[in-house]
Amino acid sequence: MLTDAEQDQLVDMLASTAEVMGEKISPNAATYMVLDLATYPLRVLAEALTACRREVKGRLSLAAIMERIDDGHPAPNEAWAVAIRAADEAVTVVWTEQTRDAWTAALPLVEEGDKIAARQAFLEVYARLVKSARAVGGCAVYQPSLGHDASARAAALQLAVDAGRLAHEQAADHLALPPATPAFNPLALLAGRVEASPEANERTRKHLAEIAELFGPAQDAAA
Repeated sequence: MLTDAEQDQLVDMLASTAEVMGEKISPNAATYMVLDLATYPLRVLAEALTACRREVKGRLSLAAIMERIDDGHPAPNEAWAVAIRAADEAVTVVWTEQTRDAWTAALPLVEEGDKIAARQAFLEVYARLVKSARAVGGCAVYQPSLGHDASARAAALQLAVDAGRLAHEQAADHLALPPATPAFNPLALLAGRVEASPEANERTRKHLAEIAELFGPAQDAAA
């Protein structure tokens, strides 16, 4: 839901877009448009208004804006392609709530081995769920369904984060963290010397050099 400040900004965006398109929009009309659009992120609305300025011939209308809103819901066949991968329990998928629920409806047919009927059932349920979601407004919500293949799971979640479908916080607990790189050379330390590891940054190298100078006599004696 847009904040009050974002709604004020949207009013200005609507007025400016209408002006670019050769008309003026009344405050009352802009207010009603904002009420219908406030469930979408401002970034998504800005992109839709840009498309209107470039594509629409004639007056700016709510319908024209709504048609150009990318609400994140995948096309039915695209959603099915994601869902069918969930038949393999090793696979991690990142899907919308509507894809998940349509897959739940189709799963019994998949388990019976009738993928053709399963796909048809999925598409029918998915279309109905997306229509209901769009009637309420707002963008699609993505969530992970974790498979037991840990290495593939991390890759799938990171890809979803990079694509903006998941926030990093949603995936962080499941992502494999890279191994920590020591700032110092552990083999040299065992030999009584303080040395930076090859991966250490310049600041770390400087601090370790200062430490090495403090222990210079001890290191020389150990050598």
